[in-house]
Amino acid sequence: MKITVPNALKYLLGLLITSLSVVLSFRGGFGACSADNLTYILSTILGISLGTASFILCTLIILFLTIYFRNLKFLFLFFQVIVFSPILDLWDLVVLANYAPTGIMLYVTAGLAILLMPLGSTILIRSTLPAGVYDELMFFTAKVTKFRLPVARFLNEIILVALALILSFSSAHGWGSVRIGTFIFAVSFGLLIKFYTYLFDKISTRRKNHGNQQTD
Repeated sequence: MKITVPNALKYLLGLLITSLSVVLSFRGGFGACSADNLTYILSTILGISLGTASFILCTLIILFLTIYFRNLKFLFLFFQVIVFSPILDLWDLVVLANYAPTGIMLYVTAGLAILLMPLGSTILIRSTLPAGVYDELMFFTAKVTKFRLPVARFLNEIILVALALILSFSSAHGWGSVRIGTFIFAVSFGLLIKFYTYLFDKISTRRKNHGNQQTD
């Protein structure tokens, strides 16, 4: 982990893009990512903002990981939560407060959400700063179950969606924000991260080669 100005800016950019994609997924109406479904139903039941609901859920996960592993390093994840939650509300309650797409724009909005969320995650990863809260939860599941990371991530997504549905149906909110887009997120997320990583590696290699040519 290298804490530098460029890496910090990458981290912030990753959070901005990820939070934007979360709000767009709700505006698109075709379903949200697995973890965001839980954020949505908690926000609906308690009558609080998405950012506040996200803060509560992430805080519970961080405390669980800290207690389970008996390692205070997980408390550093609060930095991400403290930054991410207000940015999420900024997009939802201010910037896109009056954005209500209809017709073809619903598909465009949903498509952007699906493309932007793994892009934000890829930028966060490339910043070399600590992984996200749900990424650390994936590592926990992999450690406990001995499954590989992709399987552990998929298992986490199933559990998170199941919890969201239990809360949603038990509070008479039906399917909540779980739609076909939820499954598209689950299937495409890993593939798109691989694509973005490959693309960034290509760009980085070209820049290095170009710099070497100029030096020569």
